[in-house]
This record gives sequence, C-alpha cells and structure tokens, in this order.
Amino acid sequence: MAKLNSSLKRDITHISYPSNRKRNDYWAGYMPFKITEKPIDYKDKYVGEKEDIIFLNNSYIVSKDPQHIFPLIFGGITLFIALYFLSILYFSDIWSISNTIILIICTSSVIFFTIYYFTMPLKQVIFDRYNGLITFPGFLWNRPITMKFESIRMLHAGGALGSPTADMLYVKRPDRIIGSKYMLHVGGNLDTNLSFIVWYMDKNRPLPDGDAFDDYRKKDYKRRKEEGFPPPLFRTFIPTDEFKLKWQIERDKHWKDIISTNQNGDISHQLWQSGENIALHGEWKEVVPQ
Repeated sequence: MAKLNSSLKRDITHISYPSNRKRNDYWAGYMPFKITEKPIDYKDKYVGEKEDIIFLNNSYIVSKDPQHIFPLIFGGITLFIALYFLSILYFSDIWSISNTIILIICTSSVIFFTIYYFTMPLKQVIFDRYNGLITFPGFLWNRPITMKFESIRMLHAGGALGSPTADMLYVKRPDRIIGSKYMLHVGGNLDTNLSFIVWYMDKNRPLPDGDAFDDYRKKDYKRRKEEGFPPPLFRTFIPTDEFKLKWQIERDKHWKDIISTNQNGDISHQLWQSGENIALHGEWKEVVPQ
C-alpha cells in the first residue's frame, strides 16, 4: 500500500450550497445517505499507486482522479477535427465561413487542453472519517473543495433508458457553475459505491469489510468503545457486524441494528439503544443533509 508523506487533514472551504435543496430529493437526483446494500470487500492488493484507491486506513481514504484523461480525450477529438478541416482547406477549393469558425474553435480548444494538461493541479478525493469531511477537486484550476460529508449533495447521472452507460455517483460542487459536479468512484456499481462511502464515513460503525482494513480494526474498535459506542449516523438496510464476535457482544450492550421486512417486502431500519447509551449520546436521529 502506498504511504503518504504529507498530512491529509484539510480545512473546510464551503459550509453549504448557495441554493436550498428541492423538496422532492429523489426527483432532484440527490442520493439518500443510506447503506442500501452490502459494500464491496476492499482487498489490500487493490490499494496502491495504480489503483482507484491509493491509500486507506482507519482515518482516511484517498482516491485518485484520472486527471489526464479529460484533456487527452477532448484535446484529441478537437485535434482530429481541426486536422480534418485543415485537409479540406489544403486539398479542396470549397471553403466557407462556417468552416473557418469551426477551425478556429477547434484550434483554440487544442491549445486550451494542451495548456490544461501540463498545468492542471493535483486532483484527489479525500474521505476524512474521524472529522466527517470530504475533499474533492474544484472545476478546472479552481482549488479543492472541503465540506462536511453530511452537508454534501450526492446525485446520480447516466444510465438513461437504452444507454450503455451505467449510473454513476457524483457530488455536486457548491459553486455557482450550473451543472458543476464531480464523479465519486471507489469501485462497484452505483449502490455498492454509495453504500461503501456512507459506511466508511459513518465513524460510529465498524470499518467496511475487506482485508485492506484488517490492520486498523482493533484501533478503530477501541476508539468507539472509549467513546461509549455512539449510535450510527446514517441508516442501513443490512446488519452491521463487528469484526470479532466478542466485539459484537460488547457493542450489542449499547446499540444494535434491527432490520425488518414487512409483508410487502419493504425493509425498515430501527435502532435499539441502552438507557446508558441514550443518556450519553441521546436518542438516535438519522442525519438529514441540508
């Protein structure tokens, strides 16, 4: 696994969004902060410089951004178009003002993407589990954005009827650029991707499954035990088990998930809390992003 020499802690840059959430969040495209299915098991061999996740432990996950793909793809497309129109100009007597406009636009785009390719800032996504923060890249040369995880707006895009593109998970940037969003990807489909991120960012739950986290589970368990096993932040529709049975027995004295299904097949999630846990942390109330 890669080791990072610099600190991963970031200061908050944005507290909220400039506009209120729509009343119907589902139709607005915003994803709920819920663990809808069992997340993927993150294997240690899939963490490193050449993988989607370049670093993880009990405090942080650092996901890389394929930052050079964007200018290469669009720069290559506009270069091809520019060369095509240059060939028309050279080999044909037919030329129009519209061809000139297209050639100027494509040539300018090639120059723009070339400059961006060599000057783009480092783009990474940092999940700060303990402090409940997420850092993701700004638009083009803009500085990275750091917000409280519970305040971000996640949405899905792609996967239209008949489209070969699968649904992808995005986070909306809190700036005023219309449609500005950034794709979040740590592996898996839309639901497993979302569930993994929400599970990891719920610092009151055990770490997700996968041997990549095995070296950090004991430390994380001791922290939660010292804090009195605070109840989870986000709702889940699958049981959340501890890594060891004795850890599970100890935690169940304080809180445990109650997952039930009614006759219609609807799954619900409740939480049992001991009186001691309620006195220490209050009755459980799910975090609702603003």
